[in-house]
Amino acid sequence: METGRSDGACCSSRSEGAVRHQCLRSRGRRRIGDAEGTAGGARESLIAEVNAGRPAASCQTLHPPNPAAKAPGRRARPALWLLVLAAHAASCSAQASTSFSGERDYYSKLVTLPSNVYGEVKKTGPMPAHRYDDKLFNHTTFRDWLMRGVVLHEDVGPGEAPMSYKCGVFVNHNYKLIFIRNRKAASTTVLDTFKVACKSQSKLLCMRPFDSEEMTKRGLTHDEMWKSYYVISSTRNPWARAASGYDYTQDRWPVKTGVCANIPFRQFCEDPYLMGKMANLFRCGTQSSFRGDDAWAYDFYHVEPAHHCMTDASGSGLSVDFLIRYEHLHQDFAKLLEILNRRRDPELPEIRNTRMRWMKQGVHVQQAKSGASAGSATAGAADGEGPGAAAAGGGAGGAAMWREDAAALVSADRHAVRYRDCGMECVRHVAKFFSKDMEVMKLALPEGAAS
Repeated sequence: METGRSDGACCSSRSEGAVRHQCLRSRGRRRIGDAEGTAGGARESLIAEVNAGRPAASCQTLHPPNPAAKAPGRRARPALWLLVLAAHAASCSAQASTSFSGERDYYSKLVTLPSNVYGEVKKTGPMPAHRYDDKLFNHTTFRDWLMRGVVLHEDVGPGEAPMSYKCGVFVNHNYKLIFIRNRKAASTTVLDTFKVACKSQSKLLCMRPFDSEEMTKRGLTHDEMWKSYYVISSTRNPWARAASGYDYTQDRWPVKTGVCANIPFRQFCEDPYLMGKMANLFRCGTQSSFRGDDAWAYDFYHVEPAHHCMTDASGSGLSVDFLIRYEHLHQDFAKLLEILNRRRDPELPEIRNTRMRWMKQGVHVQQAKSGASAGSATAGAADGEGPGAAAAGGGAGGAAMWREDAAALVSADRHAVRYRDCGMECVRHVAKFFSKDMEVMKLALPEGAAS
């Protein structure tokens, strides 16, 4: 429980706002919260361990009148006190909104900045086989790093953590294509598009998970295959990807009470691996919702940096031929199909452009799509700005394409809200975690975020 901060500071603290951190709760309510059990204390202890050295924030509660201090014979008026609480909360919310209104555009733009490296790029070398071949990938390195740093409290150094899981590589030997699946970057959508084409156009278009035995049967080595095949992957804004990973992992936990309830986004930004640590140490989800030997790594590899799966052995050169931007999915995919059809064997059927369906959309994208199709974006289109303008159609690719992309970008506004609440501290933490990804995408820390 956080105490000791002024009401004004409470109002201006947006991510750990008045209601969320019980800034406006009564003393009796705080005592109930303190009695929730040792599980909650264990969670707070872990968060403190993970983020050692960060001073705890505090907030002054607004206390209800003490019934014992009332004049004899006067009745307590809890309803009136609830009205006071509501008014105070509304005042805090209004002040926070007013003081931050000028920064809304900044955070909305922040989470939709696309990679500056996209389309057809120069492949400087193959991805090392041990990053994607399950027979060569070292599954113990990350677990050892985790054990030493979290359980044994050893100094693992300031360097980046090892890969928690292999890169997801899919291959089409007919068209000589390789697709690298970067999580939370529309990779499921791209794969599903090939899957639909495989069913509706030709079985020759199917993408299969990498199989070393199939590769060997075709007389290829890892590096030979990588150099001669056309390699594709996708990128996504690191701040949006981090927030999406936060939502995705926590939303899938079947246990959302006690120690597994409401992990603060601010704490996640300081250590995006926090979700995986919580899931494994407190069995929030890995034991019951995910299966297989790699279940323990699920909440790690959905947030970890993606540069390992886009670079060569040096870590600085690219191991891909084409990069699709999440923020311009349809536009980039249409360009990709043009290239694939130009370089295909003439005896293979042409790949027709089929409508892409956003997979794992979530309720925010679905609501945005419904609003766009119902014409609710007309006002934004008339002004020529905002998500409504894109959702209304127009531009290359047709109305349906832009409506689909706009719906995905509308979902990013939920991520903007998180950073708007959390502030520049969270922006800087995420930028540090994904610093090598940002180097690959040539994204700089935005103006105003530098420490």
